[in-house]
Amino acid sequence: MQPTWLLALSWVSLAVGIVSCAIVVADTYLRGHRQPARVMEIVWLVTVLYVGPAAVRLYWNWGRPEAFTRRRQEGQPRRPRRGIVLTHVSRCGAHCALGFVVAEVALYVVKSDPAQETLWVDYAGDYLAALTIAVLFRYFGAPGRSVTKIWHALSTVAKVELLTITAFELALFGWLTLAHRVVFPEPPLRPDSPIFWFAGQLGLIAGFIAAWPTASWQLGRGLRIGPRRLSHDAAR
Repeated sequence: MQPTWLLALSWVSLAVGIVSCAIVVADTYLRGHRQPARVMEIVWLVTVLYVGPAAVRLYWNWGRPEAFTRRRQEGQPRRPRRGIVLTHVSRCGAHCALGFVVAEVALYVVKSDPAQETLWVDYAGDYLAALTIAVLFRYFGAPGRSVTKIWHALSTVAKVELLTITAFELALFGWLTLAHRVVFPEPPLRPDSPIFWFAGQLGLIAGFIAAWPTASWQLGRGLRIGPRRLSHDAAR
């Protein structure tokens, strides 16, 4: 049985994530600070859910639509390099976080023996789910619905997001392997335990940190990882 302090720490960490998410929900939907790209509302809600208060600060400084208006008034660049990289990592991280939750719960439900450790199956499911969600975000985030849009979403994910998602997932899987084998070996971590999701939070944070250099390198190579035009700028 896991120690009581670890259970308590896990519940506290999950509660902090939920409270952080509630703060952004209130700011977005009650105070009316909607994102120009609606999909980014999901991205920021997911990001603060696993990163916590630090992501709330990042949202306030870089993700909130009013942040760009303030920067214009102060004569600063509307889309500085750090803001572009942060948005890209947050978006790819949201795909990975949602993929992790969906795949882990689904695999836990269908496993005949939930205690059996099949980490490679879990990791494959997490990765495929993250890529699928990335394509869906691209597809539903653009206007219109057509077969050609599916191919455009696939190609965009392959060119723009695949590398960052892969870096994120590798860090996540590396931490989860340590968590399963070394840090929390007994009893086995399963999705019906808060410790599993606490370990997942730590892994997602590790993925966020690991994905940052990859996104920065992509931007340095001239790859357009940010939006072509923000509605704030268009209305200027």
